[in-house]
Amino acid sequence: MVEEKNALVDLVAVAFRKQTYKNILYLLFTFPLGTAYFVFLVSGLSLGFGLMAVWVGIPILILIFIAWWEIASFERQLAIWLLGVDIAPMSRVQDTNPDLLGKGLKRLQNPVTWKSLLYLFLKFPMGILSLIIIAVLISVTMVLLLAPVLYCFHTVSFGLFQASSLSRSLVIAFLGVLVGLFSLHLMNLLAKLAGNLAVLMLGSSKTMDDGVSEKKAHP
Repeated sequence: MVEEKNALVDLVAVAFRKQTYKNILYLLFTFPLGTAYFVFLVSGLSLGFGLMAVWVGIPILILIFIAWWEIASFERQLAIWLLGVDIAPMSRVQDTNPDLLGKGLKRLQNPVTWKSLLYLFLKFPMGILSLIIIAVLISVTMVLLLAPVLYCFHTVSFGLFQASSLSRSLVIAFLGVLVGLFSLHLMNLLAKLAGNLAVLMLGSSKTMDDGVSEKKAHP
């Protein structure tokens, strides 16, 4: 009995948690940001590699390289702010090298550099998936909730359910409440998966960085 009561409380409480709506906001940002990243990276990398023969491509690739690190840093902060996840720094080893070339080479050796590039490309399909799921869930929920209002104008059919009377439309609206609660839980799950991916791709591994430090200490 206690477990059933706790399950019911958890089902309803999701609608009153601030984190739920921060998760939804993060998912809504995923599509426009992912699209912008994809267009920018594909265009920049294609242009840079295409102009390598005339050397113009080299500074373009350097700028893209700097840009994707900064974008990944922004994505890391965004996940921390909105999803509340704990992500390790992109590099645990403090860079005291004043030489820009040395800093660039060190960043090239950092696995997070390449993981973050993959993450930025993955952001585009993630955004499409998030947009479709959110649009479907919100649309279905709103249509069910508005069944009593729609009934005032004409009979509405929802598959096996037909709002042919006010009482039936109220039952359908109640089902809309349940669908809405389950939708919030599903969107929270999607946001949790996105947060786990951000932790994996945008944070440095302590073991890996320790290995780098040991190599420097014992050449």
